[in-house]
Amino acid sequence: MKEKLHRNPAYLFIMFMLSLASAGIFYSLREYWVFYSQFVPFLGGAVGLFLIIAANTLLLLILYALRKYQVKRTFEIAVYKKLWFGALSVLCTVLTLLSVGGVIGLLVIGGAQSDRVMLLYLKQAAPWIALVFGAALVLAVLPAVKGIKRAVFSVFAALIVLCGVLWQVFPVLPYRITSDPLVLDTGAGYSVVFATNAKGTGFVEYSYEGEQYCLTAEKNGRIIGDRLIHSVHVPYEHLRNNSYSVGSTRVIEEYSYGSRLGNTVKSDVYTFTAPEGDMAEYLLLSDWHSYTDRALQAVSYLGDYNAVILMGDAAAGMDFEEEAASCIVEFGGRLTGGEMPAIFVRGNHDTRGGFADDLADHLGLETFYYTVNMGDVSFIVLDSGEDKEDSHVEYGGMNAFAENRRETLQWLQDIEPTGAHKIALSHAWLVSEPEEVLSRAAWDRLDKLGVRFMLSGHEHVCRFLNEENETEAAYLEAYPDMTAYIDGGISGENYIASKIIISSKGVHFVALDRSGNTVMHAMKYWNGR
Repeated sequence: MKEKLHRNPAYLFIMFMLSLASAGIFYSLREYWVFYSQFVPFLGGAVGLFLIIAANTLLLLILYALRKYQVKRTFEIAVYKKLWFGALSVLCTVLTLLSVGGVIGLLVIGGAQSDRVMLLYLKQAAPWIALVFGAALVLAVLPAVKGIKRAVFSVFAALIVLCGVLWQVFPVLPYRITSDPLVLDTGAGYSVVFATNAKGTGFVEYSYEGEQYCLTAEKNGRIIGDRLIHSVHVPYEHLRNNSYSVGSTRVIEEYSYGSRLGNTVKSDVYTFTAPEGDMAEYLLLSDWHSYTDRALQAVSYLGDYNAVILMGDAAAGMDFEEEAASCIVEFGGRLTGGEMPAIFVRGNHDTRGGFADDLADHLGLETFYYTVNMGDVSFIVLDSGEDKEDSHVEYGGMNAFAENRRETLQWLQDIEPTGAHKIALSHAWLVSEPEEVLSRAAWDRLDKLGVRFMLSGHEHVCRFLNEENETEAAYLEAYPDMTAYIDGGISGENYIASKIIISSKGVHFVALDRSGNTVMHAMKYWNGR
């Protein structure tokens, strides 16, 4: 009599593998569990769903083992022939198909942003998933092989484990610098930032006034060697109109007594120049949300520029150093070629995730609010923080931006920019979006400082403030001498990038999308709109 499918050992093993895969992927999507829990207000929300999937995976493995080894009690039929075995097998099948379908749906809904983060979380979980899969594979194959084949299989399995261990102890992937450097103007000097494909040190080499320099990324006398992102501070006068190169030594392990280092790699030589005088062209980008290729397509139509302003929201969040390395450092390196300065403005999505705490330090910034002088322009960089109250469920109880916004405002009250022209940079044009009183106070101070342009992003549209919106109309009336421009960013499949051409007369705004279509073309003057 032909065995029913749900009692077949091969079928059970396939179901086990599908359930294991869905458990691993769902666990790797935990960054978004807070949203999923809204639709599962029972069993502990998304955590409960994961426990159900994990329990289903374990149960399938047990059912498979019972069937494969035909376990039975003395003088009784095999367990897999029992009615309850068939019922559990059917139940596990239903749960597996539901979990696989659900995970696929989440991946489709989440899109490329969540997929990128999911893969990084999956990388963390990979050793455990591989361990479970390997154990199940041995369980499946070993009983079927006899004699010399069993020995060969056992040796092969042992070699795989040995190679995995050696891979961890002695990394075999070539060590390399992953992009051109991103040279950030911090207001106190330049931070030369670059990334490598594994952890190591960072240094910058150049000559100045006949003397050779090799500046190393260090902190409190210790060379920093546990990062993918390396930032080295270089004085303004040392780098302007000068050549330099970057390099890194791989750090495999560091001990209390000694360390184990790998190869040292060095870059090509870069020639660095910065804008001077009252005429310069700045590339202005915001809200690329990890879609760097789409942003680069739009940039390709804008022609040459002298510096880059990155207005924030580089990715959905900053859970991992890899996200900052790819979406800020490597992206910035592709835009600048390591040969022009850039300014970084933090967006609200750049505040999210565990690595967000380390972002400023890795980029070589003291804070996310500072002033930068380029040519005749003083840029006032503001940190608008998050766009909702600190108690919002998305933040998981880990935000204190109410205090941060007050610190930013206090700093703003104390500064006196020296440039002939003044431009404010803020990811959100309101500066303090959840707190109207602070936003007004910030705009009051900017107006008194003589700021004539506010450059922002955040809204994923390209436009100036207009009187059709009640809030915007109030600001236009209260601050008639200030012009606020909202840069485009990602919108669906499209991306809008801007270029601002600054002269003694005013600012010329040009914006194009990723197909080369003109979205904005306007001239605004220092002495009025």
